[in-house]
Amino acid sequence: MPLPTVNPPVEQPMAAPPSMSGPPMSAPPPMSGPPMSGPPFGTTAGSVRPARATVILAVVAGLLFLVGGVMTGLFLNTTSELNRAEERISEQHSTIEATSAELEQVKVDLQRAQETLARTQQDLTGTQNDRDEQARQKEVIASCLDKLNTALTAAAFGDAEAFEEANEGLEEVCAEADDYL
Repeated sequence: MPLPTVNPPVEQPMAAPPSMSGPPMSAPPPMSGPPMSGPPFGTTAGSVRPARATVILAVVAGLLFLVGGVMTGLFLNTTSELNRAEERISEQHSTIEATSAELEQVKVDLQRAQETLARTQQDLTGTQNDRDEQARQKEVIASCLDKLNTALTAAAFGDAEAFEEANEGLEEVCAEADDYL
């Protein structure tokens, strides 16, 4: 493919010499940019490549846009799930704290109940011992009264032998009974 060339401008004769206020110039005026080796701006080189590159660039940009949308959706979904999980964890933590506080209160109540039970058992044991002692004292008093009654009955009937037999342990039993009365 031949490359186009740019020819320098040709000087045309003038009817009168130009009037110049500065020193005369012997060289052509400078160009506004470096010389070009390709087609000038605005002309096509006859190739389809730039159009194909534009399509490829548009497809890649579209895919990147779609991937960005998908990633944004995934990010929002993950953030939403994370927030819900944090809320559930917060609720569970609150429940655990409440349960722990309740458990501590139950432990305190159980300790008090055990102490009360121990005091009650001690009181019950003391009461049972007192009852047993009272029952023994009643037996001693009853035995004293029984022997005394037998001795008095024998004395009333004039039975000396029965009186002696009833009188044998009467003083010891009645002395102990006397301590309880």
